[in-house]
Amino acid sequence: MLISRNVKLGPPLRLSSWRKVAIGTWKTVGDPSVYGVVEVDAGPALAYLEELARETGVKLTLTHFMGAAIGRTFARHRSINCILRWGRLYPRKSVDVFFQVASDTKGEDLSGMVVRDADKKSVVEIAREMGAKVKTIKGGVDPDYARMKGLMGILPGWLVGWVMTLSGHFLYAFNLWSPLLGTPKDSFGSIMITNIGTLGMDLAFAPLVPYSRVPVLIALGKASDVPVVRSGQVVVAKMLKLCVTLDHRIIDGMHGAQMARTVEKIFASPRQELG
Repeated sequence: MLISRNVKLGPPLRLSSWRKVAIGTWKTVGDPSVYGVVEVDAGPALAYLEELARETGVKLTLTHFMGAAIGRTFARHRSINCILRWGRLYPRKSVDVFFQVASDTKGEDLSGMVVRDADKKSVVEIAREMGAKVKTIKGGVDPDYARMKGLMGILPGWLVGWVMTLSGHFLYAFNLWSPLLGTPKDSFGSIMITNIGTLGMDLAFAPLVPYSRVPVLIALGKASDVPVVRSGQVVVAKMLKLCVTLDHRIIDGMHGAQMARTVEKIFASPRQELG
């Protein structure tokens, strides 16, 4: 079939008066960005990853952990896992996490991958899936996005923005997909994750990508030893900053606080929360 549905969606949600105002106020995903930082103790998560690595022999990182954690978070707060179409919010039927990765050895070009149903996968399963896809991408073979990236390479710079905007409208506003676009269905998922800690940075905010229609982007900083006060005593803990960019048309302060509490709970008790 040449044209089919791009994203699997349920019926539109009933909107509150505030949500209608928010949608009517900000016209594009670039206008209503809200920024926040969630600082978590990465110690339990790092210990959990080390234990899992010993048990499975799989190399595990905080990026893999974050994918599993945010997948569970979105599954527990379904109202944030939505796409905005024609002034209405449509809930997604799955939780899919997009990871930004360098597509060359120098880190000068970026690509990405989507882990489908991340809320149902373990940290090890996510790591294995990502490892296989990263190997393919860095090997110079990126079949999921090859046609689109090739087209972007030959278009003049002034035309790229128009093409991406039109593509975004076709894929998400009309919710249609065709293999002629050169991208997989729903190629950006529910949420984006990028790891700035690998660049030695502990704090930075990444912009939302308008044509992707993704309402949340998380930049993982570098886990660093920081003095903290616990039970009246100053101790050193391995703290990690999660720099979050939100689309305020879909997610407000209440949703952000709920997400933060869930993520903090998972980081504090990874074995109990992730299995």
